[in-house]
Amino acid sequence: MTIEDLEAELASVPLAEAPDDWALAAYRLAVARSEAAGRPEDIEQALGLLDRAARILSADRAPVEHGRIITAAANCHRAAGRADRALDLFVRAAELLAPRAPAVECAGALINVGLAHCEAGRPEPAIEALDQAVDLMSDRSGDPGGGVEEAHPGSDDEIGRLLGAALINRAQARQALGTDEDLRAALDDYRSAIATLPASSLQTAMASHGLGAAILELSRRGAAGWTAGDAVDAFEQSLGVLGPTSFPFHHAVARHSLALAFETRGRPGDLARALNSVHASLSVFDPRLHAAHWRTAHATLARLEAALAASDPSASRLSHVADLLAGTTEAERELLLRDRLLRAASLPATGMKADLEALFGSLASLPLDGYRRVLRATIGVLMELPDQLLEVACDVLCRVHAEHGSTEALDETLDSVINDRLFGPQRVRVRDLLEANGWVRP
Repeated sequence: MTIEDLEAELASVPLAEAPDDWALAAYRLAVARSEAAGRPEDIEQALGLLDRAARILSADRAPVEHGRIITAAANCHRAAGRADRALDLFVRAAELLAPRAPAVECAGALINVGLAHCEAGRPEPAIEALDQAVDLMSDRSGDPGGGVEEAHPGSDDEIGRLLGAALINRAQARQALGTDEDLRAALDDYRSAIATLPASSLQTAMASHGLGAAILELSRRGAAGWTAGDAVDAFEQSLGVLGPTSFPFHHAVARHSLALAFETRGRPGDLARALNSVHASLSVFDPRLHAAHWRTAHATLARLEAALAASDPSASRLSHVADLLAGTTEAERELLLRDRLLRAASLPATGMKADLEALFGSLASLPLDGYRRVLRATIGVLMELPDQLLEVACDVLCRVHAEHGSTEALDETLDSVINDRLFGPQRVRVRDLLEANGWVRP
């Protein structure tokens, strides 16, 4: 139902004759307004409705309904930045719901309490509340034949979702405590959450990201059994779900975390991998919306560039990436290129062209054998992506070759790659695009 529908429903209920029905209609409208709120006054209007509803459906008369109403009010206060008030209401709601409401609703209330304690910087009481939520949902998920539907109306999927949320939030609270023991306990929680939740869910991706962060911290401390390579694996697993278009902010956070893991791992080429990854995060972070993340990512970028400059002062940022593309395995080369070209494809026309010019310019400076390897993978990936990107790429390739000091050698390399990599209509299509931009086949 739309907000207009809910407003009409509320207007149709006479307050004097049916106060309980009016209070429930006001509650539904307030929740809808708060979820769609774009202005502070929307939150205040929702709180006004909830206050009137809570007075009618009081804790004495209707404790479950009152608990639901003050939970909605707590969410409004949280959105308005009043964390302490939100925490007080979440705690009161959990007290009302715990002995009376369905188990899934009780678990949700406890998770709210735990999350609010975490946001207030109090991990110990957060863990206490989340312990209760985990126990509540574990009892039901572990006995699917034991009357789950009779105990509450939630589905097994809802049980798993709440159990996963409780485990993830408890893991984050344990990470905040920061001891080695707490970090290991957080790892167990993250693994349990990943085993509980659907593999393609956002929650699972967030659990994988948290797992990577905990592993990375343990590896930095020199804890036995954990390496930065394990963190790389966890972050890459999270990025399998956190796509740049489906979850752009979470994707950017995970890309920055992956950069830190590469930097810590320290294998050959890892600084370039880290540079490429943090650059991807900066293409998403907006300094107006994500100021703290943007500043942190820029500090990481500066540190990586300084480390790379110390090893080769003459090389540019993209030169290091080009060297990595030429020297790595075919599988990683294609993954890196697909990631880079997909980012270019998402840009406006001017930005797309500038990004491809920078990439192809750095590739053209490689030795011919390295250029051939990278160009072969590039052509193959381009054929899988939008045709507009292929058209711009062909235009840019022609200009990069024409302005290079070894135009003839580059053109011969390009022609041999087209012969080797493409077949039939694909080969004709690419040659037509190149020739339309002035390329003369050698």
